[in-house]
Amino acid sequence: MVTSTCFVDGKPQAALALNDRGLNYGHGVFETMRLSAGQLPLWHYHCQRLSEGAERLGIALDLPRLQAYLQQALAAFPAAGIVKLLLTAGVGPRGYRQQDQASSYVLQYFPLAPVVEPAAVRLQICQYTLPHNARLAGIKHLNRLDQVLAAAELDAGFDGLLLDVAGDVVEALSSNVFIFDGRRWLTPALTLCGVAGVMRRLLCEKIIPEFGHKVVIQALPLNSLLKAEEIFVCNSVQGVQPVSELVGEARWSAGSSQLPGSETQKVIASLAEVYPCFAA
Repeated sequence: MVTSTCFVDGKPQAALALNDRGLNYGHGVFETMRLSAGQLPLWHYHCQRLSEGAERLGIALDLPRLQAYLQQALAAFPAAGIVKLLLTAGVGPRGYRQQDQASSYVLQYFPLAPVVEPAAVRLQICQYTLPHNARLAGIKHLNRLDQVLAAAELDAGFDGLLLDVAGDVVEALSSNVFIFDGRRWLTPALTLCGVAGVMRRLLCEKIIPEFGHKVVIQALPLNSLLKAEEIFVCNSVQGVQPVSELVGEARWSAGSSQLPGSETQKVIASLAEVYPCFAA
């Protein structure tokens, strides 16, 4: 059995061709997935988002080929960690116009960060604002310069809260945002910018409705977040993480992991019942 932490088009290697369109133009999509017991528990959701992103960007996606590459990689990777999947428009000639070339498939393994005592997230508003682009909104494309510029502002120990050019809340740096206003859960609409996370979709469609709440998806002014009773951020690697502070603006006691009665803790417990790898 081949042991490797990176495969490109089914071959153990860790480099893309210099003329790959993903490298030159960000012409590609990617997924960052939790690996548990040798399986990708949220693969169904990741695959759907990958397919949508590839279609929007005009990238050919051969699902049987991808499945074969994925099984090969999972057999070589450790049983637990993070798998990053990149799908690019492949190697092509110089110039923006896309030719009829084969796509590139990259699978990488990364270990999970060391387990520490669960801690609430501290957020900091980024001065950099996300531009509106409905054509790219929602998908996880390779051009992450917005996040790079926003991350450069952050102080140590803080995650970034990203607003759009209209001043509405969009997301955290690498996760989606949910707020509880005392009656219901809300999360920002992502029709103009932002990434529609896999965990966000799972929570909206399955986890939160199972205990009687409906998630409202709408534009979310910053003032609504400041007035919220509880806030959490979520992604497909870390699961659900309570928020305790928006620096200089507000604090939330329900962000403490020591408050099992909070609505956030109910979400965490419900998620862990279905997917134990996300247990706090």
